[in-house]
This record gives sequence, structure tokens and C-alpha cells, in this order.
Amino acid sequence: MLKYYSSLIFIASLSLFATPAEAWWNHFLFNRPALEAMPELVSAPKVKVESLEDFLLKEQDKLIPLMRDMEKEANLNYDKSAPLPEALSFKGGDKKTIRNHFLRALRLNTGTPLGYFLQNLPGNPLPAKKSNPMTVSIYGEKDLKQDYEFYDIRIGELVSPLEVLATAGDEPDFGLDLNLFEDNGESFGKDYGFGIQSFGDSRIYYATQVPFHIGYYHESPIIFAAAGFLTRTYPKYRVHQFMTLSRYAFESGHPYWGYRFLGWGMHYVVDLTQPYHSRVLPNFGTISMLWINLKAILGFESAKNEAIDRIASRHTTIEKYHFSTLRNSYKNKELTHPFILSVKQTNLDNNYGKYDNSYIVDIVSKQSYDISDRIDTLIDESNLLNGFAEGKLLPEINHKSLAELDSTISEHMKSVGSHIRNYVRTGLKQN
Repeated sequence: MLKYYSSLIFIASLSLFATPAEAWWNHFLFNRPALEAMPELVSAPKVKVESLEDFLLKEQDKLIPLMRDMEKEANLNYDKSAPLPEALSFKGGDKKTIRNHFLRALRLNTGTPLGYFLQNLPGNPLPAKKSNPMTVSIYGEKDLKQDYEFYDIRIGELVSPLEVLATAGDEPDFGLDLNLFEDNGESFGKDYGFGIQSFGDSRIYYATQVPFHIGYYHESPIIFAAAGFLTRTYPKYRVHQFMTLSRYAFESGHPYWGYRFLGWGMHYVVDLTQPYHSRVLPNFGTISMLWINLKAILGFESAKNEAIDRIASRHTTIEKYHFSTLRNSYKNKELTHPFILSVKQTNLDNNYGKYDNSYIVDIVSKQSYDISDRIDTLIDESNLLNGFAEGKLLPEINHKSLAELDSTISEHMKSVGSHIRNYVRTGLKQN
């Protein structure tokens, strides 16, 4: 039977078309309040902005063995199916080449701007010159869509660690993981060893990062046996890389890059708190998924297409709703909104234990997987798909069910805040 389903057309199609690039839209809006609940971070001394090239040039002799050992550990524990090609191992460089060599050794998009900026909360005056979108995101305003506001910081300037960390938590959505597979049209993608894109529509620019930002760890063994490509995901690998670099940057006296690398790793942890990044199809069991697939194999594709549309619309709508609610709350100075207060609560932090290598699978993504049915159901019951548009609630909304959805999101965001802080505490423990 499993052999019969080996192509698993339905799941392949679902993964191909239905997974937006982002998990939560604009992590900064909840990263920041979550991190504000860490006194050790709020009171940390300001750090001096340092260029990436200066960091790499000063530390390249020690980074060479560090990054070699980092990849060896990844090959054993995080990235067995796509080890780093030897030719890409970090070997240092000069001022003109070292940045490119570093990004290639990490297997990141070498065109990512990696400018020097901080994000601004909606409704607050800009502390400095507004950043050019092309210094923030590889596709500039096409990516940012006026949903983010950044301001420039200068090399040598003293800045808040909290702001660096909260801002950096969004950066992997601005180009780091785009076009890294052989079929994505970039020359470096042919060198990186990730092979053909496992899922996500390689024809859509922002979907090429999907396998780095989701983790289907808890689907049925039948599904995994039939669709092994669902296991070819890389968030654990990215967290391992950036946590390693963050710790080294702190230990070697480069705190700006310690916080910035730590924020990059934080992004992938938070992505897996999004239910649609941890579950292929909420409210559909294994038998239902295989039945839809069987009908598609036989040529009856309406159920498959409906499922694809269903998952895509819910995924996108819940992100836009959560984002617009936070944005409007900040703009209107409604800082007691439950979406903000919940992520600040620290009473659950100790319940999950210490962050370790198994945390994002056993705790973060499992929790998201378990809540996915409830979120998905309440999206329907509240009529959110038809009752929410352009950040506004329409008369079609079911306010009673929407209140339940808000309560469920708020309760989930308590855990999200805890996961953010537990990850950060582990990253800072040797700082």
C-alpha cells in the first residue's frame, strides 16, 4: 500500500503551493515585548555597532576551525542529508572577499544586504534616518510592503542589545535563505549541496526559503514513509549555526554580532511556533489526506485543489490578522492588548525546561502541531476569511468566535514568549 502511495501527489501539491514564506508576519512586534521581560537583557550595557568585515577579519584564524567543527556536528545531528561541500569550508579572506566566503560557508544567499539598522515600533517617531529598504531586504520594498519601519545605525554607534536582538529576529525573512537549491536559478545554489528544492514552489521567489523555515516533525509515520521529502527541512541546522557563532562572538569580545547572530537563530525557533509551519494540513487526519490523494491520482482533483486553497488562505489570514492587530495596538498606544501582554508573561518559562538541541522539536513544534486544529477551526467559526480585510474587521465577522480565537492566540503567545526567552537565556549564559 505504501508503495502505491509513494508519489503522494496530494501532499506534494500541498507542500508546493500552500506554504507562505513567513510564519508570523513581522516577528519584531512580539519579539520586543517578550524580550522586555528579561531584566538581564534590559539592563545589559549598550554595544558598539561593528561591521561584519571587521569581525571576520579580526577573528578569521579562530573562526576557521570553529566553523569546521560546527559543520561536523551538523553532519552528525542536524543535516545528515546535505553536508557542507568541502570546497565551501570557511578559509578566511581579505577585506574584499571575506564576507562572501563567510556567507558561502554558511550556505546563505550572498546577495543579502545585511545593512546596519534597527526596527521601529509603529506609532513611534523615528530615532534616526529612515533606512533604504534595499539595505534591509534583498528585494527591498517588494518584501517589506510598508509593514516594517527601519532606521539607520552607524558603525561605532552604541545601541541597545534588546533592540539589536529583537530586530535581528526578523532578518532571515529578508533574503538569507532565498534561492539556495539547485533549481532556484542562482549559481551558489548549485554549489551548496542542498539538491533540488524539497518542497515549496521554486517558481515563486519567496517560497524558495520554505524548507528552512518550517518543520513537519509530528506527522503520521505513514505520511513520512510515503513522502520523505517532508523531512528535508533545515531550521535545526540554522539554529545550530547561528547559536554557535553567537556564543563565539560574545566570548571573543564582539557583543554586537553576538546579539545579531543570536537573533538570527531565534527567528527559526519562533517560526515553528506558527501552527501552519508545524502541521501539513490541520483538521485532516492521515486517512483523509490519503483519500484526497487517491482521488487526485484517479483524476478527481477538486478535493485536492480545495485543500490547497484552504490551507493557503488560513495560513496567510491568521498571520495578517495577528500582525495588523499588533500594529494597530502600537499605533493607538493600546499597550495592554492581550497579544502584547501575553507574550510578556514569564510564569511558564520554567515549565518547559532548559533550551537544548531537542527543544524546538519536542516542545515548540509539538505544541504548535497540537494547537493547529483549534486555530484552524476558530478561523472558520469566526468567519475570519470573509470578515477581515486590509487590517479591518468587516460586518461578516462572528465576534463571539473571534473572541475565542483571540483568547487562543493570546494563550499560545504566552508559550511563544517563553520559548523566545528560554532560547535567548541559553545563548547568553556564557556572555
